[in-house]
Amino acid sequence: MPQGEDPLVRDRLARQRTELANERTLLAYIRTALGLFAVGIPALWWFEQPTFRVLGGLSLAAGALLLGIGVRRFLTIKAEISRGQQ
Repeated sequence: MPQGEDPLVRDRLARQRTELANERTLLAYIRTALGLFAVGIPALWWFEQPTFRVLGGLSLAAGALLLGIGVRRFLTIKAEISRGQQ
């Protein structure tokens, strides 16, 4: 350990890095879900072919599922981080 480095500071910074990584992962889930929404909504509104409408609906469903998974994962890991601090 370098001279003058406090273990408490190191642990606090490690926890903050983990929290920020968890938030970045949530944002990646949200970004991907928004991309799927951006494909699904126009496919349902603009195209009349049943194939495109089905693909649009699947895209919206996948986006909603992915968003739910991301939020659940974020909350689970956030709780584990908080529990590990004690």
